Amino acid sequence: MLTADRAIEALVEKFAEVCSNEYSLKTDRSPEIIDYVMGTTDKFPDMMGGSSHYAYQTIEVLMKIAKKDDGDIFFRAGAIVIHMESNYSRRNSWRTDGFTLCLGNDSEAYGLSGKSKTHDRMGGLLSRLEKINRYAGEKEILDELKSRLKGNFHDVINGMMLLRLYSDLNYSPSHLAQVQQFTQSLPALFQHVMTHDTSKLRNELRTLIEPLVVCNFQTKHNKSAYELNDEFLREKHNQVIAENYSNTSLSKKEQLSYSEFDKTMILLSNALLYLVNISGGKQRFLEDNSETGLILLEAINQLHEIYPLEVRRYLLSMDTRTKNANELLSGLVPLDEPYQLIEMLRNELESYTIPWQFLQSTIVNDPQQAIRAYHILKPPFLKLCIQKVLEDHGIAIPDVDETVEQAVFSVLRHPLDGGRQGLAIARYLNGESSLEDYWEDPNSRGLFNNLNRDKRRVHNLISISFLPLDSEALRRFVILTTYPEWTLDIVSDMYQSYAFSGEKLLELYGQDPEVKQEKLLSSLISLNGMTDYKYKSMPQDEYRRIIQQNLDFALGQYKKLPTDTRILILEITFEQRQELSTKQVAEAIRAGLQDSSKKANGVALSEFNRIPDQDLYTTIYRSEKKTGVKEMALSAIRSLDNSKDIYRELLKGEKSAEWKNLIQILLDTADQSPEYAHAALADQADAKKLTRLSWLSLNDLPSLIRSEDNQPLDDRIKQYILVQSIDHTSAPNERLNELREYVSEDSLARFASELLQLWIQESASAKEKWVMYLSALFGDTQIVNILAPQIKEWIENSRGAIAAAAVKVLAYLKEPSALMAIDKIKRTVKNRQVKGAAEEALQLAAENLGLTSEQLEDRLVTTLGFDKNGTMQLSYGERSFLIKVNGDLQVVVVNEETGKSVKSLPAPAQKDDAELAAQSKARFTQLKKDLKTMVNIQAQRLEESLSKQRLWSAEEWAALFVQNVIMRKFAVGLIWGTYEDGQLVTTFRYMEDGTFNTVDEDEYELPSGSLVGLIHPLELDQSTLEGWKTQLEDYEIKQPFEQLNRQIHVPEDEDKNKVEYDRLPESDFSPTAFPKALEKYGWIKGPAQDGGWYHEFYKEYGDLIAELRFSGTSISYYEGLEDITLESLHFFKPGSQKHYYYSDHKSIALGEIAGRVFSETIYDILRASGR
Repeated sequence: MLTADRAIEALVEKFAEVCSNEYSLKTDRSPEIIDYVMGTTDKFPDMMGGSSHYAYQTIEVLMKIAKKDDGDIFFRAGAIVIHMESNYSRRNSWRTDGFTLCLGNDSEAYGLSGKSKTHDRMGGLLSRLEKINRYAGEKEILDELKSRLKGNFHDVINGMMLLRLYSDLNYSPSHLAQVQQFTQSLPALFQHVMTHDTSKLRNELRTLIEPLVVCNFQTKHNKSAYELNDEFLREKHNQVIAENYSNTSLSKKEQLSYSEFDKTMILLSNALLYLVNISGGKQRFLEDNSETGLILLEAINQLHEIYPLEVRRYLLSMDTRTKNANELLSGLVPLDEPYQLIEMLRNELESYTIPWQFLQSTIVNDPQQAIRAYHILKPPFLKLCIQKVLEDHGIAIPDVDETVEQAVFSVLRHPLDGGRQGLAIARYLNGESSLEDYWEDPNSRGLFNNLNRDKRRVHNLISISFLPLDSEALRRFVILTTYPEWTLDIVSDMYQSYAFSGEKLLELYGQDPEVKQEKLLSSLISLNGMTDYKYKSMPQDEYRRIIQQNLDFALGQYKKLPTDTRILILEITFEQRQELSTKQVAEAIRAGLQDSSKKANGVALSEFNRIPDQDLYTTIYRSEKKTGVKEMALSAIRSLDNSKDIYRELLKGEKSAEWKNLIQILLDTADQSPEYAHAALADQADAKKLTRLSWLSLNDLPSLIRSEDNQPLDDRIKQYILVQSIDHTSAPNERLNELREYVSEDSLARFASELLQLWIQESASAKEKWVMYLSALFGDTQIVNILAPQIKEWIENSRGAIAAAAVKVLAYLKEPSALMAIDKIKRTVKNRQVKGAAEEALQLAAENLGLTSEQLEDRLVTTLGFDKNGTMQLSYGERSFLIKVNGDLQVVVVNEETGKSVKSLPAPAQKDDAELAAQSKARFTQLKKDLKTMVNIQAQRLEESLSKQRLWSAEEWAALFVQNVIMRKFAVGLIWGTYEDGQLVTTFRYMEDGTFNTVDEDEYELPSGSLVGLIHPLELDQSTLEGWKTQLEDYEIKQPFEQLNRQIHVPEDEDKNKVEYDRLPESDFSPTAFPKALEKYGWIKGPAQDGGWYHEFYKEYGDLIAELRFSGTSISYYEGLEDITLESLHFFKPGSQKHYYYSDHKSIALGEIAGRVFSETIYDILRASGR
């Protein structure tokens, strides 16, 4: 019996159970399966071969066994799977079959980007095949061979590799005969490549290639002929014939079929990929320099001269996600022509969202390459794009064919690039046909139908966007865009071009009598607010300018516009309030207050309450019809010094008896305490609002106490507070602060706390979440104590939305404990919605205080109650104990007589006060927990500060690390530096006695006004680094995290010009542990795609982003989630885009990345991978 630990035995038992069940539910074969797998017997289980179509669970358990034990137990289990799997089961491309699993991860054929992890790939695979042969038998290998050699062209490569391995299993005559039989079933080219018969190989290659070189191949499949200049290709074609096929007997007029071309290209590319695979990768294949490989490359290069785009495509057929084709093709085919740029242009210009920023950068960064591409290209559209981008950047093309405007018409009139629709619009734009004649043709109108998926339609519109702004053709196009009903669709489609600007069209043609300005303007203002995926947005800064310049029109169209647009209009209006008339501001506030969007309501309410404004209040009252808004305006007038005069003026013009009555009440109570007005207004409360309060009894709420005489107030004041809060579901009603003039703060706090608890007991209806905002207005720390645990409970009960709202409510409490609670939520909660709300709340709080988010977090660092000396006293009554934080950042009890410390308080004695002792013990236990949490959080924050080079002013640094006794412990264990322009100037250490010293232990004075940060070892020369290490060792100081001994990583010389880092760890990693580790180091997950899968991680370094791409995993964990592999790392600048992960950006060369950023990024990845 084979020896195994209990974990393996448990997996084998599970394997036997699911294997038996998937084979047949009638008979339990698990005992005999276990005996065979564990080696108790060599008798194979009684199971019919090839009978299981579905072995999903069996395969899953086999994969788990492979991770634990890759020896005989695994191969015995694998033999059972191989035996019972049917051909149908094996050929399911979306899952791994038993044979492939047993042959190993390195057995699958890969493309030019692949590389074996070992130097002897085939030797390692052979040893595994021998195990398969031993346990599953030769018949299974032969069946697999037959299946693979009959498969598609990628299967055939796997089949040829397996045949090569099989040929080395043994060398008996019968075995060799079997190998020869398989070999002879292959195409002749493969036979000669596998046997390295170079003479026959040359003859076969000539036979295969000659028709492709000599015969006519003018079909839609000839991409090179479609994309490249005829004269350019003809010259290369003639040269290949002259040098290699001058004596050909084939006729140039003879037509070559696509099937023959495709078959030959597959044979050639598969033969090369086979050699690459058995060598262990492209680089090793090139280093082998075998004659067979050289002959094959010579033939491929002949075809590359004539069919460069096809040869590249076939050779890269197994590298579908490659970003740098030339890097993979290097050494195989010539790279002197800009074919990669041409391929990139074609692919990106036909993508759903065109990455213009990336395209422009690629063209402009190598203008000579772009100019060469322009001259060898045939399609007018690609030539136009290059010409336009270069011209926009002031780069002239020598011997340019035509002007940009002429080039636009060349595209539109081209039968392939422009098509019928292009020709029709060209005739109209050139004045050859009228607008009416153009629009009568249904085919012409198809140019503006965004359901039309023909790429030529988009390319035609992009081409039109390149017309000079002052051209007659563009003027005629603007007229056309406002002619049909779907102007919005046309404008949206035009923004697929970087060159299109609706703002400029309005400026130039808005007053043109033939242009329907209102329709164009309405479409432009609506565009970015449209939520349908089919609409393209314009740049946000342009969008804001259009609204700013046409604000009256936008306000007039307010109700017709999308929600996001309406909110933006309000924000823009209020930003420039000082420059606008009262009427405009009032119109915006009224529109926002009547909006169905709660966010729009909140923006309008906030602005209404922000500045007392008589004209605004009276304008809103007189122009508004909605009762609630009119009441709000009247109530706001009460805060003004001349409120009586205003009320009298309003009474004169008011015709409604109801409103007259209300104004009279307010006038009569104007000189009295607000209490009387509030009570009177409560009597006038809207019946609908009172109905909404039916879940709540005023008797259940504590009395409000008059601060003047400490007497209970009329219950109508409670009703007034509630009614005035109902509409405030995104922020507190600040006007209720008026109650503080006559209501005691304590009673308001009790009222707020009890109301909140009653709402929670009534299931916390989201419709009545205004309760939380009201409680935040009048509440104290008790609100934090209620909401913090409640948020956790809501999250656990899948009420993320209300939990997120509660987090934002905490930000309105003017209590440090509230911000600390939000900070804790941000760091500990996993729910994305709630976490995002916490980040937003802290950011808002920071902005209100004029701080960065990091500065606010600094201020939230607590001392946990320790005094400036880092001590506190805990009492047992007659005895008290000195508590302090030691150098290891642990809470200890100090014996004041001996100076010795212990880790816990003593047990209470009989003479001690039992209650005080219990409280002190509980406090001590909580202190230890709080300190541990704080140390973890601050260590993480400080390490992130090191990683991202955060700098403090000398004053901020002292406030955080000197005045806070706990953070002082951190400061002592770290090495600091002063910086100018991001560069290290001096290094220093903070001493326990409050002084500073240098690496040479000289006293140092920190200059005021300097910038201080944690040094990175990358910045230090070797002697300084060793000096600091020695000093810390001499003082027996242990750093709170790795700083001086931190790993340093720099790009290799050969990698500095690369834009993608390809030396990532190649192992498989846990789909849960690896992401969790990266998140700990400050990385964030990319957006979830279909099925909840994500494929990227991002880390922000100021204006630079690191993006790590991997094979992908699910946002939510579930049993059987596959391990992940890392794919690529690159860096980019996101510009002004907030959601940079939805956009394409140009990657930056590794050599241009700041040393600290590059080093920390690699360090994070290696740490997360366990390296």
